[in-house]
Amino acid sequence: MWTISINSAINDGSNAHYDESCSSTLASTFSNGAKDPSTGVATTDLYGKCTKTHSGTSAAAPEAAGVFALALEANPGLTWRDVQHLSVLTSKRNSLYDAKRRFSWHMNGVGLEFNHLFGFGVLDAGAMVALAKDWVTVPPRYHCEAGIFQTPKYV
Repeated sequence: MWTISINSAINDGSNAHYDESCSSTLASTFSNGAKDPSTGVATTDLYGKCTKTHSGTSAAAPEAAGVFALALEANPGLTWRDVQHLSVLTSKRNSLYDAKRRFSWHMNGVGLEFNHLFGFGVLDAGAMVALAKDWVTVPPRYHCEAGIFQTPKYV
């Protein structure tokens, strides 16, 4: 809860060697993964100079935060659950693939494709902002409790 798990995808569509598979991964953003320094993520370094060596999930998470900030600017009333829904609905599979062929794409119960490395795909800032403008807030999270067994059970 209250978390959006983001992974990185190398700009050629493959996963980086350090990417971890996880069912919580909601989406990905592109990062060069140290394969091609000329196409890295541009940012400032510790000394105030420009660099293109920022990569990996260290770049992916702030990129995603920037996309979420744009969506929130378009609709300041969005909740954390709204941003999760928007991420799922607007992420794109593109040409993402698992270079080691361990994790394939699957269809979930509502017909959306997901992958344990890339989530629902790469965040699409334009699509997310467009959908966020007229987004109707989703209902509050439903919480239920099963209770506690009072009698000891031996296994």
